[in-house]
Amino acid sequence: MSLRFFTAKTLLWGLALLPFVAVAQVKRQTQSVPRRDTRPVEVAVFSINDFHGAFIASPEKGIAGAAAVCETLDSLKKVYPCHLTVSAGDNFGGSYFYKVTGGQLMPLFFHEAGIRLSALGNHEFDDGQDALAAKWADSPLRPKDWDMTYVCANVRNTATGTLPSCVSASALTEVTLPGGKKLPVAFAGLITSATPHQVSARRVKGLCFDGRYDVVLDSLLATPEGKALAAAPLRLLLAHIGTTTNAEGQPVWDDPDAEALTKLRPGDWHGFFSSHTHQKVRGHINKNRMPVVQGLWHADYISALIFSIDTTNLDVVGVKPCLFPVTQRRITSPGARRLQQVTDSLLLHTTIGGLPLSEHLTTLPEALIHRRNQNDLQTELGTLVTRAYENAFRRDAHCGMQDVVIGCSHFGSIRAALPKGEVTVLDAGEALPFANKLRAYSLTGRQLRDLVEYGLRCPLGRIQLSSLEVKTDGAGHVKKLVAALPSGKKVKLKDKQNYVLVVDEYMTTGGDGYSPSFFPEAQEVTTENMPTTTDSFIQYLKEIG
Repeated sequence: MSLRFFTAKTLLWGLALLPFVAVAQVKRQTQSVPRRDTRPVEVAVFSINDFHGAFIASPEKGIAGAAAVCETLDSLKKVYPCHLTVSAGDNFGGSYFYKVTGGQLMPLFFHEAGIRLSALGNHEFDDGQDALAAKWADSPLRPKDWDMTYVCANVRNTATGTLPSCVSASALTEVTLPGGKKLPVAFAGLITSATPHQVSARRVKGLCFDGRYDVVLDSLLATPEGKALAAAPLRLLLAHIGTTTNAEGQPVWDDPDAEALTKLRPGDWHGFFSSHTHQKVRGHINKNRMPVVQGLWHADYISALIFSIDTTNLDVVGVKPCLFPVTQRRITSPGARRLQQVTDSLLLHTTIGGLPLSEHLTTLPEALIHRRNQNDLQTELGTLVTRAYENAFRRDAHCGMQDVVIGCSHFGSIRAALPKGEVTVLDAGEALPFANKLRAYSLTGRQLRDLVEYGLRCPLGRIQLSSLEVKTDGAGHVKKLVAALPSGKKVKLKDKQNYVLVVDEYMTTGGDGYSPSFFPEAQEVTTENMPTTTDSFIQYLKEIG
C-alpha cells in the first residue's frame, strides 16, 4: 500500500515537474546553438593602376616588380578573405621589356593576381584594336582558365554608335561572404575623353570617346543591362580618368571634362577607382563625397575600397578608401614565385639585334632624370634622345658636318631615367620604350619656329630638341633658332631656308596634341634604313660608349 502510494505520488510530482524540465532542456538546446552573426562583414575591392608592364624590379626607379605586386596582394587577401581584384587600365605601354617579349607575361601576371576585369586605358590601344580584342591569345603563358573583360561605357564606333566588340559597358561579378551568401558587385567603365590626343591616330581609327560621363552613365542605367547593374548592392566605377590632390589635401578631378564628373548622381555609385594621372590619391570627391583611390603608377600601391556590408540585406553601411604600398620583398607565395622565375628567364634569354637585354652600353657619372611632373624643361636625357635621332639620319643620309639636322621628340615619349653607373640595353629601352618609326621632314625656318613655339607651351610637356638654341621674347614667342653643328659651328636658321627635322612618328599623327599640319606629307624626306626611336637610342649609346 505504501509502495503504491509512493509510486503514485512520485508520478504526480514528476508530471508536475515535466514542463519545467522541458523548458530547461529547450533552454540548454537554445544555448548550444550559436547565434547567427549579424555584424557587418568587410569586403575589399583591390585595384592596380597604370602598371605599364613594369615586370622588372628596379630599386633605382622605385619599381617593385610584378612578383612583389602578387606577393602584396596575397598578403592582403589573407587579411580580407572577402575580396575582388581589378585593374584601372594602362596595363602595358611604356615598357620596353613588355614590347620585346611580346607581352607574354601579362596574362600570367593577371592570372596570379586574380585580375579578370579591367578598365580600358589609352595605352590599351598601343598594339592596335585587333591585339586588344585578342587579349594575348597567342601567348604561350596564357592560362587556359583565364580571361579578361574590359569595361568602358563611353567608347563607341563612330559609324554605328555601338560599343567595340572587345569592350563591355559594365560587368557583374560576385563575392562570397561568410556562410556562403553571395554579394553581387557591379562595375561600369569609363575612359578619358582625351584619349585621341594620347594614342596614335591609326590605333583608334573609327572610334570616338564621349566626355559626357554623367550622360553616358545615366543612359547605361536606363538600359536592361543597366537595370541589372543598378540592382546590385555594390556598384563601382572603374575608370581610366585622372584625379590629383589639391593644396588642401582634397582629391579633385584632373580631366578635360571634369565638369561632367561633378554631376554624377549621389547614390548611384559607391566608389571610384581612378588612374591615368599617376598620382597618389585617397579620400572623397564631389559634393556627395564619393570614395576615390589611385595608387601612383607601376602598381606602386594597391588601391583598395574596404566596404562594410550588412549581411542581412546586403546594404553598404560603410566604406574606407586605402592605399597599401608595394615594396620589394621576399617572394614566398607559389604564384608570385612562379612569376618571378619566368620573368628572370625572359630577361636572361631575350636579345635585341643580337644584344642581350643585360648588355652594357655606356656608363654615366650621374643619373639622367626626366620627370613627368616637371615637363616644362629641356632635360639632359631629352637632349641625348633627340641627338640619337639626329645621328641616325646623318648616318643614313650621309650628311656632311655642315648640314643642319635637328632631332625632335615630344616630352611623353621618354618614360624613365637613365641610372647612374652602368647603362644596359634594357635601361635604354625602358627610357624610350615605344619604338616608334623615325620620320624626317624638310621644313623652313619659319615652319620650325611655329612648331617650336607650340612645343614650348604644349600642355603635355615641352618639346625636346637636339642641338638647337631657342631665343624667345618676353611674351614667349620664338624669335630666333640657332643650330649647333657637329663641327662646332653655330648657324642661325632663316625663315625661308629649309632644314631637316627628324621626329618620332607619333608626333606627326596628332600625338600629344601636335597637329599633323606641322609635318606636311609633301615635305617628308624618304629614307631607307632609319631605325626606330628606341633602336636609334640604343645604337647611339653604344657608339658614344
